[in-house]
Amino acid sequence: MITVYEEQRNGAVANTIEHSHASLETCLDIIRRMDGFSRSLVTIRYEENMIMIGGGGHEFIVTVETDSAIHNLLGPLEEEDEFVEITVGGQACEFPQKYMVSFAFIESALLQLFGEKIAEQNWEIINK
Repeated sequence: MITVYEEQRNGAVANTIEHSHASLETCLDIIRRMDGFSRSLVTIRYEENMIMIGGGGHEFIVTVETDSAIHNLLGPLEEEDEFVEITVGGQACEFPQKYMVSFAFIESALLQLFGEKIAEQNWEIINK
């Protein structure tokens, strides 16, 4: 079962909308609505995994937490010295460029995580 938690902010106030029994298309539609300001955080619970997507517009960051590790999706640029500022959960944060991914990367990663497709994704894995 897939459950999506969509955060919508109005200034300092955050409201979370829960979408139970979501499909892949529902997940993608919610992520498409992310604007990096009032909608900058989506969390997806799938089986025992928590998939967190931050940002919006054209730049996102994706982290998957399992019982044993944290997986960060790596983008096409692996510039560790370059940082990008994006908003996640209403907070402006700086992340290394290597974590910035496009919507297409997110779609491919979700297909892989939901077992619908084998994708060639690069992940940084941090064991707990």
